[in-house]
Amino acid sequence: MYTAVLTIHSWMRWVTLFAALGATLNAFRTPLATDEKLPGRMWDTLFMAAVDLQVLFGLLLYFGLSPFTKEAMENFGAAMKNGGLRFWAVEHLAGMLAVIVLVRMGRIMGANARPLQKARTRRLVFFTLAVLVMLASIPWPGLSNGRPLFRI
Repeated sequence: MYTAVLTIHSWMRWVTLFAALGATLNAFRTPLATDEKLPGRMWDTLFMAAVDLQVLFGLLLYFGLSPFTKEAMENFGAAMKNGGLRFWAVEHLAGMLAVIVLVRMGRIMGANARPLQKARTRRLVFFTLAVLVMLASIPWPGLSNGRPLFRI
């Protein structure tokens, strides 16, 4: 079960990053004077859905399947002194939870802002921050906690 969920979580990273980049690039679009709603809201929804699915699989790993978090939870103090365990127990989780908040804030604050130019700016700021935090929290290959780009 661990391997299956980890593989799905790993591949979902690419879907989530694609949706994140699409939503962020879309937020650069300037609304036309005739627009009543922000253009490209489908990208916002796709981004939010991808993040939600990614978090679901991540939480399954975190709270039951991952041997790294199991080990960290057994002795949390010792885990904080071990960079590898600390990354999985705190840093990765905190970064990705921040992404959820940023995506939601960007979506809600963008949807409720008037004029549309203000909504565009809010989406752009929050989505850009979410992408940066996401990129910083991913265990890229070559890092001490790195994982393969494509898990098979």
